[in-house]
Amino acid sequence: MGNITVTPPIQITPENLDEITTEVEEMNELLFKPMFEFPIPDSGSRSIETSYRFGSTQFGERIPHDGIEILNPLGTPVLAAEAGTVFFSGNDRTKKWGRYTNFYGNFIILEHHVNDTDLPIYTLYAHLSEILVQEGDSVNRGQMIALVGATGKAFTNHLHFEVRVGDILLQNARNPELYLPLIPSEDQREPGILIGSVITLNGSPVPGVSVVIQRLIDGIIQPGSTIYVETYAKPISGDQNWQENFVVSNLPAGDYRVSVFAFQHFIEKFITIKPNEFVHLILKPEE
Repeated sequence: MGNITVTPPIQITPENLDEITTEVEEMNELLFKPMFEFPIPDSGSRSIETSYRFGSTQFGERIPHDGIEILNPLGTPVLAAEAGTVFFSGNDRTKKWGRYTNFYGNFIILEHHVNDTDLPIYTLYAHLSEILVQEGDSVNRGQMIALVGATGKAFTNHLHFEVRVGDILLQNARNPELYLPLIPSEDQREPGILIGSVITLNGSPVPGVSVVIQRLIDGIIQPGSTIYVETYAKPISGDQNWQENFVVSNLPAGDYRVSVFAFQHFIEKFITIKPNEFVHLILKPEE
């Protein structure tokens, strides 16, 4: 497959400072090959809640988010994302498994040893109304293990889903959108995924800034297409291989303008999302 086409960026700052340029990592566009199955069946809603993505604080309004939210009615089946063993089955009323006790309510942790991975990977399913497996049970990929609920600190019925890599510690949480399949819909029949990094001149991730993603058709920004995504908060880590600090999955195939303003630097990039492929984008000012 061909390389990502890089369009020369437009650089501005409010103070009209020296011209800044972007450094964009050009990679081959490759098929996106997720490790896991989606933890909700296709009879339910497979939409990831976009207002509180992994790593987000809703710009300081909430605690850093260590997973994703998948809104579904009470009693919707919850499926094992991969074959594994039940590491934990119960609640967090007395032991802190997340940022405080009684956050997850009823929850399950599965331990997975997936081919081509040296480290164990754990998936966590929280706010459950009913748990259908016990610690030590072996489960199959796609097996029903629980039902959606609103236990713990849940604002409504939904599945809170996490991925933790190498250890069960909260600091090992990674973005589940990197592990789950792309889900076509009526509006997004051929989606792709954008994996991005906003970094400083010395390569450090920039936390808590707004990345703006806009759909282009014939070079014109489409009204109502704008997506705002917050880069990961300080306590949140990117994947060891990607070193990303924002991810937007299920983007419809097409052309996009991606921009960010950070540390008085405006950085702009034009990309093309292709069906079932990833684009890895680095947004960084030049010296």
